[in-house]
Amino acid sequence: MKLSKLFVGFWGFIGIASAAFAEVKPALIFSDNMVLQANAPIRVWGTAEKGEKVSVEFMGTSASAVADDKGFWRVDLPAQKYVKEGVEMTIQGINKIIFRDVLVGEVWLGSGQSNMEFQMRHVKELNEVAKNPNFPSNIRYFLIKAHGSPTPEDMHNLPESAGWKKYHRDNYEVTRDMSILLTLFAQKMYGELDVPIGVISAAFGGANLESWMSKEAIAEAGMAEHAKKLLNTCRNWHNDDVKRWEAKPKEKRYTLPFPRLNYESRPSNSYNAMMNPIIPYSIRGVLWYQGEMNSGPENYIKLFPYYAKMMRGIFENPNLPIYSVQLPDYKENHWTKTRDVQRKLADIVPNTGVAVTIDGHEMDLHPRDKTMVVDRLSRMVLADNYGKKIVSRSPMPVKVSQKGSAIEVKFKNTYKGLKLNNDSKEVNCFEVAGSDKKFVKATAKIASKTSVLVKIPSEVSNPEFVRYAWEADPDVNLYNSGDLPASPFEEPVSK
Repeated sequence: MKLSKLFVGFWGFIGIASAAFAEVKPALIFSDNMVLQANAPIRVWGTAEKGEKVSVEFMGTSASAVADDKGFWRVDLPAQKYVKEGVEMTIQGINKIIFRDVLVGEVWLGSGQSNMEFQMRHVKELNEVAKNPNFPSNIRYFLIKAHGSPTPEDMHNLPESAGWKKYHRDNYEVTRDMSILLTLFAQKMYGELDVPIGVISAAFGGANLESWMSKEAIAEAGMAEHAKKLLNTCRNWHNDDVKRWEAKPKEKRYTLPFPRLNYESRPSNSYNAMMNPIIPYSIRGVLWYQGEMNSGPENYIKLFPYYAKMMRGIFENPNLPIYSVQLPDYKENHWTKTRDVQRKLADIVPNTGVAVTIDGHEMDLHPRDKTMVVDRLSRMVLADNYGKKIVSRSPMPVKVSQKGSAIEVKFKNTYKGLKLNNDSKEVNCFEVAGSDKKFVKATAKIASKTSVLVKIPSEVSNPEFVRYAWEADPDVNLYNSGDLPASPFEEPVSK
């Protein structure tokens, strides 16, 4: 009798599991309160029983697909204009799913490391934003909490907190973990555009660029061997952490957590866990705040173009805009080279831009004032994507040549002209060097709307290089007419 009941229970369980698998299950990026990208294909996907027909209906349009051998289905609905009042999306298979309060607006993905992840709860004044009853209800966010995986996670595997949310006191405990930068950016975009804004936060403190690239993208960049060595290094770091933990007295050891895996440092681990489950959701573009963990610029300049190519491929937009934040002033002298690489990449990789933040002067690994960063990112976003006539980019050198006893540096992005932001008559922070690269401080003056003349120091007989703001915390004073600072740079001198 007991055995009979056991078999009934077993087959009952199998029946329940089979029924559960047969149900249509959309990817977790879809939920109530979501914002879909306007004027772009609406891609919806998920899983169901093999051969099951799934239909999706939205705004009077519909499309259907049949789940393939692996149970995967996807439909592409036509692009929609902005929808400011919440509507429904219906997904129908053997079961029906209705997502409510769906908007159509502008969706931006924010990714990188801790300065993108940096949460509102860290700043008291902004922590209260989440409780503000007047916070626009047409701003929504999707927070993917930091985690990693050695293999690509599927569309249903995200942290429990993931889901489209409104900034509201009812969601306060989750909202307070949202990125300060993305929150302020969303407010800025909403104020400028008056359309629904969705922001997706996928950032991991301490993550390097390699962790945000797929295995295939790293290989395409010719960096597979580099990634292999990095992974071995990460494993050794973790093993050393475990040994130190094991070496502690037993009574103390068990009061401390077992050392966690350093997912954020391992190639592809952030991509696998935080990016793979949400592709190919339609987005307008990417905000990228990263670089602190890639202070070796030789690899960064090789990898980033393939990161951009990968992102454009997985989100099915060959022109997907990507806007980076240049490393700020900080005590790390070796950041100077990474800043210069970030400047160059803005020219190397089409449809990108870099926000120069060398004049923050907080000297904090996590600058709390993100308003400046948001202002500089949003200028590029608004000018490039929404036709706003504003000064959007910092001055960048385009030609460096010797003119007698001086070096002329010509800039682009000067708009109405270069200017100084203080009472000085000279431009600070220029240096000149010969072939030995022993740089000597040099005096400089604005010569025209687009150029600066740098006097060649007497110590340098044959100038071959000039650089600007090449310090941990330089006292910069060269700006354009839109109050954007010139980027740090190092360039050879043409004769």
